[in-house]
Amino acid sequence: MNRKSRSRNHPRSAVSKPPQRLQEIARAAILRGDLNAAEVAYRRAIELGKGDADAYNNLATIYDRRGGNPEEEAELLRKAHALAPDSGEIRKNRLNFLRREYAKLTKEERYREALCLARERLGLEAESAVAHRDLGFCYWKTGSLEDAVKSFTRAINLDPNNATLYNDFGLVCYDMRLLAEAQGAFQEVLRLSPNSIVAYIHLGLLANMTGLTGLAISFLERALAVDPNCSQAQNNIALFLRDQGEQERCRHHYQEALRLRPDSTLILSGYLLALNDDPCADPAWVAAEHCRFDKLVKGPRRVFRSTPLDGGRKLRVAYLSPDFRTHSVSFFVAPLFQQHDRGEVEIVAYYTGNVEDAISERIKNSVDQFHAVYRMSDDDLAKRIDQDGIDIIVELTGHTAENRLAMLARRVAPVQMSYLGYPNTTGLAEMDYRITDALADPPGLTDAWHTEKLARIEGGFLAYAPSEAAKGLPVADFPAATAGHLTFGSFNNLAKINDVVLDTWAAILEGLPTANLLVKARGLRNDKVKDRIMAAFTARGIDAEARVHLMGHERSAIDHLCTYHQIDIALDTFPYNGTTTTCEALWMGTPVLTFKGQSHAGRVGTSILTHAGLPELVATDRQDYIQRAVALGQDLELIARLRRGLRERFASSAVMDAARLARELEKAYRDAWLGYCASAAA
Repeated sequence: MNRKSRSRNHPRSAVSKPPQRLQEIARAAILRGDLNAAEVAYRRAIELGKGDADAYNNLATIYDRRGGNPEEEAELLRKAHALAPDSGEIRKNRLNFLRREYAKLTKEERYREALCLARERLGLEAESAVAHRDLGFCYWKTGSLEDAVKSFTRAINLDPNNATLYNDFGLVCYDMRLLAEAQGAFQEVLRLSPNSIVAYIHLGLLANMTGLTGLAISFLERALAVDPNCSQAQNNIALFLRDQGEQERCRHHYQEALRLRPDSTLILSGYLLALNDDPCADPAWVAAEHCRFDKLVKGPRRVFRSTPLDGGRKLRVAYLSPDFRTHSVSFFVAPLFQQHDRGEVEIVAYYTGNVEDAISERIKNSVDQFHAVYRMSDDDLAKRIDQDGIDIIVELTGHTAENRLAMLARRVAPVQMSYLGYPNTTGLAEMDYRITDALADPPGLTDAWHTEKLARIEGGFLAYAPSEAAKGLPVADFPAATAGHLTFGSFNNLAKINDVVLDTWAAILEGLPTANLLVKARGLRNDKVKDRIMAAFTARGIDAEARVHLMGHERSAIDHLCTYHQIDIALDTFPYNGTTTTCEALWMGTPVLTFKGQSHAGRVGTSILTHAGLPELVATDRQDYIQRAVALGQDLELIARLRRGLRERFASSAVMDAARLARELEKAYRDAWLGYCASAAA
C-alpha cells in the first residue's frame, strides 16, 4: 500500500497506468495540488489518443493556474471546443481566455496579435456588441479603418443605446475625415450621456478643424463645467487660443493642464511651443523650461545593435516626421530628398502621420525606403529603427504636434539630430545635434540655450521649393500702383502676432498715414477675434475700419498665394518669425522686412533674407524695423525696384538650392558620424 502510494505520487508513474485511468490520476493529482503530475498524466492520455475534451480543457486550466504559455493554452482550448462544441464550461473557459489575453495585448499596444484573438472570440459570440466593438478597435488601431467602421456599426446595431460605441465610431470617422458622420456620432453620445466630457472634447476638435475655433472653445468650456479637473479640455483650449492669437490666456491654460497632468508629454510639448511666442520671455529661461521634458521622459538608454565603426562607409540616414504630406515642412524636405547623393547616404523616411496625399507619394518616390509607422508604439518603432540599421536619425518635429521625442529621449540610433520643424532646443540630453546656420544661431549667442551641439550649415540651413501649382502663378505688378496706396501685409499664424507686434505695426501705419495693412490668418475666420484685433489697432490710434483689413484662410492654396498680389511689402513677426510665409512671399514677388532677434525663432527671417541676397531688408532691431518700413513706404520707386525680378533672384539664391543644401548636410552627417566612431572607439 505504501509502495503503491509512493508510486502514484511520482510523476513517472502515470506512464505505467492503463490509458483509461490516466485522467483519473490527473484529476486526483489536481485535488492534492500536484500540477506537475496532473500535466504528465493529461499529456500521456492525449499522446495515447485517449484524451477527450475534458483532458484538453483541464490541461489548459493547469497552464492558466501556473501562468504558462498562452499560445499553447489557446491551442488546447481550441481542441477542447472542437471536441465538445456544446460544452458550456469549455466555451466559457475559452471566452475568458480570449478576453483576458485581448485585454493584456491591447494594454501592451500589440494590436495585430489582439486582432487575431478578437476575430476568434467573435466566432464564439457573434451577437455580442462588445465583441464587435473590440474587433473594431483592433481594426482601427492597425489602420483598417473601413473594417473598423463596419464592426462599430454592427456593435451599435446590437446595442443602440451604448454611448461608448458611438464615441468609438466617431473617432474612426474623424480619422477618415468623415466629419459629418463623426459629428453625428458625438452628438448621439451627448444624447445618451448629456454630461459626456469626451463628446464635448471631440466636438471641439471637429469644430476647430472646420475653422469654428470659437465654437470649439465653447464645447471645451462645457467639458470643464462638468469636470473642472479635465486636463484634456484645458490643453485643447490652450491649443485653440494660440491659434486665435491669445497668447497669455493660452499659456495660462497650458499651465493649468500641466498642474492637472504633470506627467503628460503632449501637454508639456504644447506649452513649450507656446513659449516661443512670448516677446517678454528670457531665452535662457525658455531653454531651462525645455529641459523639463528630458526629466519627464528620462529612462534607461536603449541598447541598439553593434555598429561597424567605419567612418567612410555609406550612411543610413533616417528622417522622422508626421508631416510628409501637404504641410509647410514638406516644402523644405521634398526637394532635399531628391538631391541627396545616394553614393554618400541611403535615405529612409519614417512617416508618423495618418494622412497620405500627392506630396506623400512624391516623397515616397524620392527616398530609398518609406515606412508609414503611425500605428506603431514608441517601443515598436524604436525596435524597427534598430532593425533597419539606421546610423543617423534626423527628427523634423521638435515640440510640435505628434512628435516622438519621448522615444528619442532613450536613444534609437548612434547619432540623433533635430532639424527644421521647431525653432528651439528639444531639451533632450540624448539629442546630439541641432541643424542650423551662423545667421539663425550666431556662434556664442545661442549655444548655451541648447542641449544639442549646433551644427551650422554653410549657405543657410533651408532649401525651399514651391508647390507645382505655385510655379505657374504670375507675379503681380506693383499693387500700390493699382490701389492708390501702399499695403503692408502679414500671413503668419496669429500666435505670432502679439501686443509688441501690434504696437510696432501701428507705429509703421502712424508714420505712413495713407498706408494700409492686410492681415490674413486661419484664426481670423472668427468674428470675435477680428473684433479684438480691430479694437487693438483703434486703441493705438489707427483708423482700423479704413486702414486695417483682416482675412481668414483661403480654402484654396492657389487663392492663398494670389492674395500676395494685394500687398506691396510683407512684415515679419517676432519673436517668432515666419518661415514658409516668408519664402512664399518672396516667390510671389513680395519683399519681406524683418529684424535680428535674440534667438533662432527670431532670426530665421534674417537667415532667409540674407541668403536670398536681400540683406537690406534685415533691420538691426525693432526701432530700425519701424524706420526702414516707413522709409520704404515713402520711396515707391525703391519698392518697385525691389519687386522687379524678385522671383528670379530668389529662385537663383541659396535658399532655393536644394543640391547645395544636400551636399552641406551630407558633410554635417559625415562629420557627426566620424565623431561618433572616434568616441565609440575610445
